[in-house]
Amino acid sequence: MTTERQSAKQVSVVVPTFERPDALADCVRSLCEGSVLPGEIIVAGRERDEPTSIMVERLRASFEGTVTIRSCWVNEPGHVPPVQEGLKAAEKEFVAFVDDDVTVNAGWLEAMLEPFSDPTVGVVGGRVVVPGQCPAELKGSPGHVTWYGHTWGNVASLDGETAMEVDTVMECNWAWRRELLNSLEMDPELNFDDASMYGLDLCLGAKAAGFRILYEPRALALHHLKPRTPELDRANRPARTFSYCRNYTYVMLKRLPALRKCAFLIWWFAIGEGLAEGAAALAANVLSGRKLPPGVTRSALAGKIEGLRIWLRARRNEPAQRTETRQQG
Repeated sequence: MTTERQSAKQVSVVVPTFERPDALADCVRSLCEGSVLPGEIIVAGRERDEPTSIMVERLRASFEGTVTIRSCWVNEPGHVPPVQEGLKAAEKEFVAFVDDDVTVNAGWLEAMLEPFSDPTVGVVGGRVVVPGQCPAELKGSPGHVTWYGHTWGNVASLDGETAMEVDTVMECNWAWRRELLNSLEMDPELNFDDASMYGLDLCLGAKAAGFRILYEPRALALHHLKPRTPELDRANRPARTFSYCRNYTYVMLKRLPALRKCAFLIWWFAIGEGLAEGAAALAANVLSGRKLPPGVTRSALAGKIEGLRIWLRARRNEPAQRTETRQQG
């Protein structure tokens, strides 16, 4: 048995899923056809999702003796609870997460595990490609956060042959030291809409704990863009923009030191980025005749204000929480 296959036995792969049994089957088959096999695959679904339950039993029977396939089920709404329940069920030293609408390449797990030979590495993320679509346009330094809080996106579109150090990676294709992830809080404030930016929050928490984050482009996942529930339809630009701005504002204010918070707020409300433009950028676009999709500008501002409000509320609650902790101790 190879060293890689022995290491793979120390990995739990969690697949959060909801009412997409055929996509789930494709995902699990790709995991079971890899050059190395995980120690277990955990399907994290929602109770009363009968088609998924039936599919899990079929997959368990199909791969019996090859890979252990287990399941766990949640009632709570939102994107984060299945992730939390899957983490809770995981038993191995490392835990990887992939969405149910991806398939991985044969060398995916081997590539994902390799950087963990360095004990300072706490998180590894992989590349994500959408078949039939052009790669996202890359700007700045994807996966890095500037001193004033601008996070350069599309890190999962980077190609390459070696791992590179970053500040954040994509949640639908990543792996963690399980002990590290268990030590971090999956902030319930971020379990809103499609939980935008909850991965950034966890990555910044890992860095604050002294761990490195690596992006490994050879750990490739193909994202097949299966249908989503109507309320999470990404074509709904105003709703997605509000969610993104709300959560991003909250995460940056939560994680940045005081002076950098000030710089972030100035940049975020004056300049901004993409569909989340600030006042000065919006004025420049008006003068140049460029128009954003209807409703997006208002949603962006509302999301930023809501994120600021949530952070202020959390700040007000901190002294009471610390007092309660001391009393319990």
